[in-house]
Amino acid sequence: MNLELKPLHECPADGGVALQWSLDLWGEHIPGFSREDWMRFYENGEKANFLRWEGDGQELIYIGKLAGEVVGTIAIVDFDELEDFRHVTPWIAAFVVNPNLRGQGIGSHMLASLEKEAKRLGIKRLYLWTEDQSPFYMKRGYQHFAKANLGVLSLDVLSKVFT
Repeated sequence: MNLELKPLHECPADGGVALQWSLDLWGEHIPGFSREDWMRFYENGEKANFLRWEGDGQELIYIGKLAGEVVGTIAIVDFDELEDFRHVTPWIAAFVVNPNLRGQGIGSHMLASLEKEAKRLGIKRLYLWTEDQSPFYMKRGYQHFAKANLGVLSLDVLSKVFT
């Protein structure tokens, strides 16, 4: 699969598609994260420095493209919504595949591409949280780190160390 991850600033017009998928999937489902927060997140991603990992509020949003078509989005961020986990960073966030293309391996390729990018940036470990996709991530080398709650959501926090 010839999937490419493009920094959002290289294809800002595609950010609207990714934003809409994020809103459709999570919308206001994540406590404390509104539609306006999603819009701000994508706006910040257009201005981010993709040359190195700086942390401290950094939001690196990537657009997944296959044969020129936008197929998904995924990000590396300094902080995700879990207040009790501010001591660990960075996080995978806003990972969504075009709903019409799920189940075709695109998500696996996007995740592997993001991990290569993380290594290039000097990142040694990534974290993420999920409500119901732990098996997907664990098959790809992520390990259980903790359980967490976000409002009424019960979450698994996972991590992966890179060698």
